[in-house]
This record gives sequence, C-alpha cells and structure tokens, in this order.
Amino acid sequence: MSDSSDSQDYEALDMNHQEVVAHDWDWDHASPGLRAPSLVDPELLDDDDPMSDEPTYPRFEEEEEEEEVCSLTLEEFVSTAQQLLRSGDMASFSCFVLNGLQEDIQYQVDPIKNALNDNDEVQALRDYDSILGIHTDICVTTELTIYPVSKFEDTLCRNIHIETSFHNQYGEHTNVPIHRIPNLCIAKWATHNMIRVLVTGLYDGDRRSSFLTQQELATFYEKGLRPAAVKLAGASSSEWPPTYSAEMFRARGKNGALSFQTKTLSSWLIKDLGDCIRECLAENHISWGRGLLFLHQIRGVKSSNGHSLTSAAANSALDHLFALNFLDEDAILGGDWWIDVGLEISSTAGQCLAWRTDSHYYIAQDALDISDSHASRITRPGSSKYHRDMTSHLTSVSGCRISPGIRAEGPYKVRYFQMYTTDKSITYRPEGTHFGKFLRGEDILNGKADDYCYGLYELYRQAAGKNSSLARLEIRVPIVYASDVLLNMNVGHIRDGLVIFDPTIWWSLRAYRVLAFKYILQQQERGSASLRGSDSALLLTAAAPWFLNGLHSAPDDGPCSRDLMGKILPLVDRVDADIQTLAHPASTRAIADPHEEDEFDDDENEHEREPNLRHDTPSVHSDSESSEDEVPIRPLYPQRGARPRRPETVPYNPYGIVFLRDIRIGEGIVVPRFRNVAAGMITSKTFRYIFGVERKDINGQFFKGRMLVPANPGRVSNKTRSTATRIIPDEAEAPSIFNLAARGYRLPPREEDAGSDIGEVIDLTDEEDNINVDGDIDKTLTQLWRQFLVDLTAKVSNRKGALAPSYCILSKPERDHVNAKTYQNLNL
Repeated sequence: MSDSSDSQDYEALDMNHQEVVAHDWDWDHASPGLRAPSLVDPELLDDDDPMSDEPTYPRFEEEEEEEEVCSLTLEEFVSTAQQLLRSGDMASFSCFVLNGLQEDIQYQVDPIKNALNDNDEVQALRDYDSILGIHTDICVTTELTIYPVSKFEDTLCRNIHIETSFHNQYGEHTNVPIHRIPNLCIAKWATHNMIRVLVTGLYDGDRRSSFLTQQELATFYEKGLRPAAVKLAGASSSEWPPTYSAEMFRARGKNGALSFQTKTLSSWLIKDLGDCIRECLAENHISWGRGLLFLHQIRGVKSSNGHSLTSAAANSALDHLFALNFLDEDAILGGDWWIDVGLEISSTAGQCLAWRTDSHYYIAQDALDISDSHASRITRPGSSKYHRDMTSHLTSVSGCRISPGIRAEGPYKVRYFQMYTTDKSITYRPEGTHFGKFLRGEDILNGKADDYCYGLYELYRQAAGKNSSLARLEIRVPIVYASDVLLNMNVGHIRDGLVIFDPTIWWSLRAYRVLAFKYILQQQERGSASLRGSDSALLLTAAAPWFLNGLHSAPDDGPCSRDLMGKILPLVDRVDADIQTLAHPASTRAIADPHEEDEFDDDENEHEREPNLRHDTPSVHSDSESSEDEVPIRPLYPQRGARPRRPETVPYNPYGIVFLRDIRIGEGIVVPRFRNVAAGMITSKTFRYIFGVERKDINGQFFKGRMLVPANPGRVSNKTRSTATRIIPDEAEAPSIFNLAARGYRLPPREEDAGSDIGEVIDLTDEEDNINVDGDIDKTLTQLWRQFLVDLTAKVSNRKGALAPSYCILSKPERDHVNAKTYQNLNL
C-alpha cells in the first residue's frame, strides 16, 4: 500500500556523501592473522551457506518454505530503505526496516564488512574520568557546600563495583559492596563532585536499603552535623536550621515540592569536620556514629585531562587532576582510592567508530593483562562477569561491561571494565531508572508516541551531519596504578576490533527505524478499538518501547523484557543454537544439567554472587545503574525428581541486526499487527510492566474514546451541579412533622437593606434557596428535611466504570420523589 501522505513530512537523509579519504595511521598497522573471526563471515554467504538452505526460525505459517537470504552492508541496507521511503510506500519501507523483508527476500546486515582497513587513520587519547575514595576524613582542600538535609536522589544505592571492610557492633564485615552500606550525601564541591557519609554502624548484613530512615537522618543532623558546625564555625552556624523537621517545614512549598538550603564551610575547617561529627554523635550517645567513613566522588572530568599514551603525560595529567579538584595528595596515601582510566579512539576523518562484538576477548585480555583462559571465561556469553550491550541493534557491533572478580583482576587489581561508543551522549537524560530518552507503553496508548518519535527522528537526522561516534574503553583500578594502565595496548587488536561508518549511514540506520515504527503507531492509532485491542496488535504496540529505547541504550533484558522478546523476535530450537545469535543469555541444553558449569565462580567473594545489573549510562563514572535484576540463565532445579525441561525455543537474531517477527501491514490491513500469534501473548506481569495497566482494563482506559458503547440503562448520573427542588409536598404528607414553635423557637427575620439611599427595600435572600414557609419554623424544617432526602438520593455513589449500573436501583423520576418511607426499603 502506498501512503505518500505519511512520508511527505520526512525527507530522506542525504546519502550522497563523499568517499572517506584514506590516511596512514600513526600507530603500527595490524599484523596479518590477528583479526578475530567475524560472527557473520562474508565467505560463508554463498550457495553452500546453511542459512540459505534451511529456515532459520519458525515463520508461523501453515507451511514453512525455504527463504532466500541476501547479505547487505550497512550502507546498502540504509540506501535500500531510503529508496523505499522516497517511493512513498511506507508499508514496504516499514517491513524492510523492521523485518528485513522485501519481495519475499530475507535480508541480513553484515557490519563487519566495514572493518578498519590499513588506510583508515584513527587516533587515541588517554584520560582520567572519575575518582572514588574512602577515607576517615574529608580530603578536600577547598570550601564545601553542605546539605543540612540530604537529597534523596544523592544516596548511593546502585553498584559501583568497589568494596570496603569494617567492624561494628554487629561483628566483622569483609568486602562489603559500598552501595549496600547506609549512606547520605552531606556536601558537594566543584561541578560534579560530592561527599557521602558511609554509616557503617547501621550495617548489619540483613538491611535491604541503603537509605537512612527519617529518624536516622534527623538524628544525624541534630546530634552530629549541626553540633559539629557549631563547634567549628561558631557564630556563623546560627543560620543553620535548628532541627531536621524545621528545615523540612521550611523547604516544602505550596505545591509540595522541596527546596533544601545549603551552607558553606570554609576550607580550613574541612579537615576537622569528620572527627567532630563522630565526637558529637558519641557525646549524644549515638552508638552507630562510630566508624563513619567518607566516600569522595569526582566524576565527569575526562574532557579536562586528555593526554597522550606516555608515562610522563599520564603522571602530569594525574597531578593536574588532583589540583583541579582540590584533593589533598598526602591524604590520598591513606584510605582506599580508585580511579577510572579511559582510552578514546577517534577517526581523524570524522567517521563513526564502534566496537566489534568479537573484539571483547582480545581487548579485555590486553587491558587487564590476564591469561587467555581468564579472558575467555569473563567474555563468554552467559558469564555472570560479562554483559554485552548491543549497539544500534547490530548483533556483531556491541560494547560490554565486565566485573572480572578476583581470579581475573590481573596485576592492576581491576574492579570494572567497560567498552562502549560515545554516541549515547546526545540522548543522555537521567530520569528515574533510565539514563537516556525513553518511551513507555503507557505513553503510546495516551497518544504521546508521535511527538516522541518525531523528536527522536529529528535528533538522529540532525546528528548525521554534525556528530561522529568514538570508541571508548574504561577501566577502574586502585589509584596507585593510575599512570600504568592502558599505556601499552596491542594496536593490532584495537584496529581489528573496530568498524567504521560514514556518520550519515550510522545515524540514518537509527532514524529510519524510528520512522518505521512511527508510521506503524500512527496507523494503529487511526484504527478502531476492537482491532487495536487485539492480542496481535497490542503485542506489536508493546514491542515499540523495547525496540526504540534499545536504539541508543542497552536493550532491556530483564525478566519481563525476556518474556517480550520471546513473543516478538524470531525463535530457534534451544538445543545446539548458536549462542552468539541469542537475544539474551540462555542455555542451549534442553534439560538443566547439575554438572553444567556454574554461572558463578566458586572462588569469588559471596558479595559478587548477585545478578549483573544493566545500565544505560555511557560512562562508568556514573554510580547509577538500572536496579532491575536479570533472570538466572539456568532456572533452579528441584533436589528431588526429574530435572526441569526448559522451553524448546528461545528468541534470537540470526540476521546481523534485530528484526521483528513478520508484521502485517499494507493494503487491506487497517491496524498493523504481527502476522501470527502462535508464539502466544505476553504474561499479565509483562503487560503491566509495559503498559502500566491490566490487560482486561486496556479498552476501558485507553480506547474508550473510539468506542461507541450504549449507556447502561441501570445507571443514573450523580454528576449534577444542582439537585431537584422539592417544594410542593404530596397530599398524603402532613404539612409539618416538627413541633418547635410550641417550645418557643422562632425563625430569624429575613435580611433586608432599607438604607436612606435605597428607594425600596431589598430582600437579600436568594429566591431559589428561599424555603422559608411564611416564617413558620415547623413547616420550614419539614421542607428542609424532605429536600435533604431528595439531595441525598441524587448524589448517591455509582460503581466504578461508566458501563456499570448504579448502586441505587431507583430511576431518575423516582429519585426526585423520595420520602421517609422510601428509605424504609432496605433493598434500594
């Protein structure tokens, strides 16, 4: 179906770019034979390719047919998409971009064809990106901005891959992850730097939250921080809030938002602040005040200290980093300090660089200086130490995050290692558990997807002419090794580990995928509620957030997302599947084997036996990672009885890029949907995770504006600004049921204004509300009582949901004539 009206708003990106100018590289050229085998070897793409002879995954059709697979470079794929877009056939464009299908031909994308050649010139720059330090004192030589009440969001609650040991009232604690210790941020300095207090005395091993309670926060301020400020700052401390609750009252605005004040503490007082806080807590008999530690965090400073790959430059840049951030170099000799060292590779021609997936083994081995066996183990898909972050939906182009553990930490005691591309920076926007721009299923149902997709498309389109992408790796080591690591990397391995693209091609891939889904969501929104609310259509809608968010952030692979992937991606038999093509780590055994190598290493610390947390941040300097846990690669099997059988199929990406299952779209298809629901619908838990609502409530809450549903005849509206006035009583009713006049009660006279400047007397009583019956108090109260019954009945509550009947069975006319006898019926 040709729909040029939807394509006219979007001009195709200009693909008539200039050829890349080849240059000699300033490092040694890669040696022959060093290149790692590609995941999609171009030599296999011939008539003998098994991918061309057998169906790669169930097509959910009545009869499976052999499919023709055609391999494209990334440029060829984008150029074909551009031609379809310019033709105005948005349906064919969307099918090609999202399914890889055109005229019954299945296409695959091979970005490895864009590997660096000997003439591509790139350059490397080393830098220090962040510092993390634990000390008993604050080791800053400049004034601090103090927070009397700490911000909730500044509490460290996510893994930063460092530990500490301490003793407290609960016993001895060894190698405790920092993010599990109760903590609060008390101060900041410079631009991105902060001081957190680690309250080790509150750690007991069982506490699940690193946040202090409101009572603990109040105690810390009133018994520790403020008394310390009084001792150190004297009279100037009189401006500090008297109590924690007083500051909370002051900080809260009319709209409920909090705006906390800050205080400045002079640099010559900083060195004594730690000891003074501990002393004040002890004087006030706060037992958990002993053993306070201070976590220093300097982050986001890589741009200020880039340097060449020499020892002299590394030492000079480190000294500059200390001076620029006012760190006491003598104090750093004590305590525990770590630093993130980065290596950033860029194209001198302004091209986009990215890491090949098969390079992780070699680069990690060089950076950590570890053996082949350890490098292989920590970069194996499914390892608890290794998490792969696909780039732009390309399976053979990805970054990674590695927590090497004790056995693979190497001579530099590496705590954390990461490879990524810098193109995420243009969509970086921390919000909640997300670190990049994101779309929710609820946003789509509320009609907000169109604006989001348009903005994202325009961002990518504009970046195509102005932004390149750099390949970066970072390593977190003790600060004593800061000037030693990443100086002698194997140049051949780095060159072999990179792919290079023209920026127009790189950003067009993302832009066209956004545009294809934008068209699909537009078509869905125009459809009827009955079609839009079908399982196959809703499943396609549910795929949109996962698909679009994964273009610039690591694709979500938590439990709900894995359930979703199993419904929207091609499936393959689990047994003997190529683990490199699986959409998420999964065993290729049909039955759980207790002798299968454990996912965790038996000599690692117990604290490392936790799910590998995923995150979207483009740099390891951030201490924020997604808190959503992964599901275990192998489910627990029972101690008795048969071993559990896993699902026979698992989702995978066999075509070099993430392609969805076949989508029905085009002529005769009113609402785009998946071709077949044989894979089943997502679970109710996944549905709630994506859309924020139960499946059964989706029509009533989101599609009701498009549904013509007759009103329930048993429902009487109670939404009225005024109730019926009951003035004339029935003949059967007594004119008065009260006897207050005989007891001396009278009504007050009516309010009148008869001033000399008024020609006539004005009765100020509202005519509509005047039920004063000739000044007779008994008749007036009787009328009020009868009117009250009418008002009460008119406002009786209704059941939730516009289609549900009323609780009260009375019709509208019956409600206007109720009396005391009506309410004697207990079945209203």
